[in-house]
Amino acid sequence: MKRLLIILLCLLLLVSCSEKTAETGTETSAPVSSTDEPAAQPVEEEEPDPLTLLPEADFGGAEYHILGDVNSDWWIISLNSEEVNGEIINDTVFERNAFVEEKYNVDVTSEETTAAVGLVSRSVKSGGDDYSMVWERINALIPAAQSGHLKNLYRIEEFDFSAPWWDGDSVEALTINGKLFFACNDINVHTIEGCSAMYFSKTVVRDRQLENPYEVVREYRWTLDKMAEAMEAAAADTNGDGIRNEGDNYGLVTGIGQYLSLINGAGERLVILEHTADGDTFTLNVASEGVIGAVEKVCAMLNEKNLTVIVNDNNWGYNAFYTDMSLYYIMQLGSVVGLRNNMENDFGVIPFPMKTEEQGYYTTSMEATAQAMCVPVSAAALDMIGTVTEAMAVYSDRYLIDAYYETTLKGKIARDKDTNEMLDILTGTRTFDYSTCYGSWGVYSSLLTHMQAKGGADLASFAARQEKLFSKQVQKTIEAYAEIED
Repeated sequence: MKRLLIILLCLLLLVSCSEKTAETGTETSAPVSSTDEPAAQPVEEEEPDPLTLLPEADFGGAEYHILGDVNSDWWIISLNSEEVNGEIINDTVFERNAFVEEKYNVDVTSEETTAAVGLVSRSVKSGGDDYSMVWERINALIPAAQSGHLKNLYRIEEFDFSAPWWDGDSVEALTINGKLFFACNDINVHTIEGCSAMYFSKTVVRDRQLENPYEVVREYRWTLDKMAEAMEAAAADTNGDGIRNEGDNYGLVTGIGQYLSLINGAGERLVILEHTADGDTFTLNVASEGVIGAVEKVCAMLNEKNLTVIVNDNNWGYNAFYTDMSLYYIMQLGSVVGLRNNMENDFGVIPFPMKTEEQGYYTTSMEATAQAMCVPVSAAALDMIGTVTEAMAVYSDRYLIDAYYETTLKGKIARDKDTNEMLDILTGTRTFDYSTCYGSWGVYSSLLTHMQAKGGADLASFAARQEKLFSKQVQKTIEAYAEIED
């Protein structure tokens, strides 16, 4: 009996301790013996290498002929390589093309030209099957697309536009009423080089005791107003002659095309694509409150001759940044190599400023002269073209972009991890503005003349004058696309 009472008391104590543990939220655990097996931890499965998932095919030695535009001396064209020479991009391109040649039994050949659109037009009109893949500037491809000379890429079933080796920003922006005649992917690194970019002189930042640009960007305080303040602090009549000339300090060196880069960076587009119940259409957005506000801020900086040097008017402006006589410099990302070759002191790269802190994101303007790929409508072997092109893009995403971005751009150009971080932000989200893609509409060229003369004033009147011509051009474009049979 006594033994039974002791057992009951022990059980009551255990229940009491359990209740107190539940009340206090503390946990108790039993000692683990040496024979207990530890709980199995879930193993994260690695994603398979997409190169191992490529389909099998044998195209019997067919020629895969690439046509590439070479209209600029600063572009890196990563389409073909004749032999290995120790240069990483060249060698990676050689290895990529050799990979697809072996895997699919094709012969990869290439042709460089400054008249790609003309050659494609001639080939299509003659019914020729001359080119498998063509790379050309976006604004040059628009007329070719409207003429019905380019294949709707959505009809090439091997293309996976949701995959990371395709530039999703370009696919979304360049799709009109379900048709996509050209787009960007990782085969050609010019998709990266074609981004506008903003550079700053670390020497000027230090000498003028300005805020660390990297920290301003990270804290999302990098706005057009912040940029204007820094430019004011950097500019000075250094040589004391009272004349704006080569011997003075400036806030910015840039070209006339970069008005748009700053407007786009502020989250605005001059022309937008709208999806309506009646189909896609373009809308002139110049008179919107957002664009007017951005244009006013941008013009206040770029039209002030004591703050900004426009190199189209004064070519010596390039040297102003090279010699740390300007705080900022805006040009294509591909021009960074020229900066490194001509500039002794360190510079940094940052994204474009937001309009206000409320914007909350950074975006980069894609130059209309950036290249995109297309397939002539007369190309015959679409299964071969689709399979080989997709494989080249997969390989490029796996190796070429790393070679360019990590080794060439970051490794040789950037000298610190901050710049690497900024490059990731800069190339992360890209804006395609139809005002320059469809340059024949004259929207940006007309607006540029207005902005340089009147700044942000009278934009509503400007838009009203442009609207009739703009509407005609849009209707012509939409009708041309609609008449193209897949």
